[in-house]
Amino acid sequence: MPIADKPPFMTWDDVLHALDDIEDPPREILSWASAHWDEAASRLVDRFGDFAAGRRGSIPGTEAFYIAHLSAEKGETRAYPILCRMIAQDARIADWLDDAVTETLPGILIRVFDGDAAPLRRAVESADGDEFARASALAALGYLVRAKAAMPDAAMQAFLRRIRRETPPRRDSVLWMTWAATAASLGYDAMRFEVAKLRNDGFIPGGDFNREEFDLRVELARSDASGLAGFRYDRVAPLEDATSAVLALAGAELAEAGRRLRAFAVPGKDYWR
Repeated sequence: MPIADKPPFMTWDDVLHALDDIEDPPREILSWASAHWDEAASRLVDRFGDFAAGRRGSIPGTEAFYIAHLSAEKGETRAYPILCRMIAQDARIADWLDDAVTETLPGILIRVFDGDAAPLRRAVESADGDEFARASALAALGYLVRAKAAMPDAAMQAFLRRIRRETPPRRDSVLWMTWAATAASLGYDAMRFEVAKLRNDGFIPGGDFNREEFDLRVELARSDASGLAGFRYDRVAPLEDATSAVLALAGAELAEAGRRLRAFAVPGKDYWR
């Protein structure tokens, strides 16, 4: 039976109970969740909002992880302000996003973007947020400036210059590495001086982002009609397939999805603990 043909014993409650592991995600259940998203989208976004608001006793982090990725695939814009708020406020966001905080979060934000760049800018600037998540937000913002005209170039350059002067942390951080890569990928050649200052001030470690890296991205931006080649070089792109993204993230192409799926047919047996 194809997974999209919902068997009588599989419900969204079953699926949420089964998606309890980001290390070994079950492919068939992810595919079913994608095919049946519309049946529960409002409920899932509401639960995601409850999770963000701190009501986490009954909503596990793994559920939030999968909702975020499925929201990206479906272009669920209602998830966008929720994610931006968590990036800004949740210093422990990596506890439930795990490696996705750097690997897939930019693509998730790009896909759920609702047209308003302000929440994303606030997330980048927030001193309360996780630095890796804020860096992912900045990478997504850069992509959206070029792909969706989320901000005029002059406004984006002013934003980049302001956060370089004012935004914490005032030390070496992945945020400043991403700042440099984003400026270059947008083709802002005139910001080479600012990148050099970040390096001289110790905000970018000496061997991590040199002038050649900056120039490469500027050249990529100029050589591509879409202006997105620099972002593609850094693997910043919309997340369009949640199942493939999660499986690649987990390194779980050979996960035992079939065993977990068959468990639904065994009454009284709990395979999920």
